[in-house]
Amino acid sequence: MTERDLLDPRDDDTAHDGFDVLSEPLRLDILRALARRVRDYPDDPVIGFADLRRAVGSPDSGNFNYHLNQLTGRFVTQTDDGYRITATGMQVVAAVSVGVYGEQRRMGPTDLPDPCPVCDATLTAEYDTGLLDVRCPNGHEFRHPLPPGAVDERSLDEVVELFWLRTRQTLERAVEGVCPFCYARLSWSVGTEFDDDQPSFRNQCDRCGAQLWVPAFALLLTHPTTISCYHDHGVDIRRRSLWAAEFYRNLAVTVTDTDPVRIEVRLDVADERLVAVVADDLTILDVERRKRV
Repeated sequence: MTERDLLDPRDDDTAHDGFDVLSEPLRLDILRALARRVRDYPDDPVIGFADLRRAVGSPDSGNFNYHLNQLTGRFVTQTDDGYRITATGMQVVAAVSVGVYGEQRRMGPTDLPDPCPVCDATLTAEYDTGLLDVRCPNGHEFRHPLPPGAVDERSLDEVVELFWLRTRQTLERAVEGVCPFCYARLSWSVGTEFDDDQPSFRNQCDRCGAQLWVPAFALLLTHPTTISCYHDHGVDIRRRSLWAAEFYRNLAVTVTDTDPVRIEVRLDVADERLVAVVADDLTILDVERRKRV
């Protein structure tokens, strides 16, 4: 039960494109100045050449002009009145800010209220130098990279909540056939063999190489039938953690057909049973609520 494959610490294409920007500090300073302009004057985000150079504090007009031109097009837009940052430029500034300017922190370990879903041992959470690690003494663990800026001014409990939010979004994108890291298309074609203890599906992005692990129960998390079933039993499924025991102990996965592949995913919720039929590309073909007998 490890997420280290699902949560490969890779940035998206925007951040990769931003590496060229970061190779010259003046370019990043220009983007920061333009981002501040948007923040301070949202109704007037355009700034003239001279004012922009003063905001950056560059004494050499020629050198400043050269690096501004290198940014213009993808990261900066030039208008008749001056310059404004593009959405891609804003993403670069955000990625750099969250990764560099947050304080390097270490928090925990601290015990979590939910036990390990595999062995019932106590789960502990610890954050250290960009990595949140939730584990039990028997080696079952969930790991997720969170950059320093993401945990800045948050308690460890809040960091754990952020872990689940980000993981949930990662799982949803992966199930929908979108790489969570570079946004390339993912082609799912799952086989018919599963780990009995932790039924899951694995894939790899052809573009960025990210290894993806999707637990079987994650297929059902956003389906309206699942949400309404849990709601009827007094549970807001959006607030349950990835390691909630009910997702693992009340889960069964069975291959019902091989040509074409059809997989039945069963998840028990109180006195009901959710039964989903899934194709080999992880498309949910049907979900039913049944009374358990």
